[in-house]
Amino acid sequence: MENSNLSPSTFQRFSQWLKESLIIKLLAIGFLVLLLLIPNAMIQNLIGERQSRQGAVEQEVSKSWGGSQAIQGPVLTIPYSTWTEFDGGKRSENRHLAYFLPQKLNVEGDLKHQIRKRSIFDVVLYQAGIQLSGEFGQPDFQALHINPADVHWDEAKLSVGIQGMTGIKEIVQVDWAGDSHRMEPGTAALEMLPTGVSAGVGLGADGKSYSFSIPIKLNGSEYLSFEPVGKSTIVSLRSDWHSPSFEGAFLPDQREISASGFSAKWQVLDLNRTYPQQWSDNSVKFGASGLSVRLIRPVDEYLKNTRSAKYAILIIGLTFLVYFFFEVLQRLFIHPFQYLLVGLALTVFYLLLLSLSEHLGFNIAYLISATATVGLITGYSLSVLGIRRLVFQLLLMLAAIYGFIFILLQLEDYALLAGSLGVFAALAAVMRYSRKVDWYNLGSRKGTEN
Repeated sequence: MENSNLSPSTFQRFSQWLKESLIIKLLAIGFLVLLLLIPNAMIQNLIGERQSRQGAVEQEVSKSWGGSQAIQGPVLTIPYSTWTEFDGGKRSENRHLAYFLPQKLNVEGDLKHQIRKRSIFDVVLYQAGIQLSGEFGQPDFQALHINPADVHWDEAKLSVGIQGMTGIKEIVQVDWAGDSHRMEPGTAALEMLPTGVSAGVGLGADGKSYSFSIPIKLNGSEYLSFEPVGKSTIVSLRSDWHSPSFEGAFLPDQREISASGFSAKWQVLDLNRTYPQQWSDNSVKFGASGLSVRLIRPVDEYLKNTRSAKYAILIIGLTFLVYFFFEVLQRLFIHPFQYLLVGLALTVFYLLLLSLSEHLGFNIAYLISATATVGLITGYSLSVLGIRRLVFQLLLMLAAIYGFIFILLQLEDYALLAGSLGVFAALAAVMRYSRKVDWYNLGSRKGTEN
């Protein structure tokens, strides 16, 4: 009988110790924070999947529309022969190609953007009107140590590399020294220009220069690039898209960006490149010296969702810390399961944010998700804590945290600095709030003064 009476008392004392032990409480809170990182990681994976889906949709639409475009050239190719002598006076002919680039190249481009919608995703496309013009000098075969008598002038071809052939919307005509020629699919320099158009042009050893003009109308998406093949190359672009990203080997010498569009101008010399103006056989690869512009979307909902989810451990940790202080300073007892429910509400915030931002945009989605989450937690805390003053403090703290995270997400260059200052301020507030707490005698008092 004594054992039966003693056993419940021992169990009750053990249960009471578990209930009041700070070490056990802190270990339980730490375990719950780590446990809640699992659904948070799953949500980050979901964000990545949705972002990949958006990329796949953009590729599908772009493939049908025209894709990213790269214009390389024009390049003038002229065949010539070399001879191998055999015994008995016989000889064998070997055919080669000589390549020549223009002395002057002027590129004028006008990009008009379009927004196409596929499912819930928007895809930025453009239609470009491009004008290539300039001048070729007389090909100098003697500088290449080639006998002019072995040159096949009548087989000269002018080639322009175009990356996305499906985007060509009109017949490409070249005006060559006053004569018009229709350019056909395929280039005369397949290893250097795998896709593009070409046309036979009149050429001779008469020592004169040859002017050219090639208008091209293209559909494209994402970016447009050019290879500065002229001895002097000037590229001028304008567009009604307001968010360009200038990339490649050269940045524009002049640029203007406004809400109504942008304009940019490049000037590149042959000295800025790694290849010469003329050479024989295929010894040059294009691409390393290109200049380009990318039409970017200024608001990337998935990128902001990813950045937001990375702050989950900070929000969960600070919220649990506030509950912990409520417990130890107000002699309240909050069950770990109640901590878990609050943590799940903080985690579901990111799922709401992701789903709503796909339809409403990130800023509105953030406001709705944060308001719903803060309202849910404060309403639940009112029934758990039962003290309106504490619930109001919790409401202010959550509103401050979500507001601060939103500001961080809007910043780019100063996000790290602002985040570091915010964490430091939060740590300072915790230290100030707990500076007079007698951690060894919490059980003997009802609270402490600040």
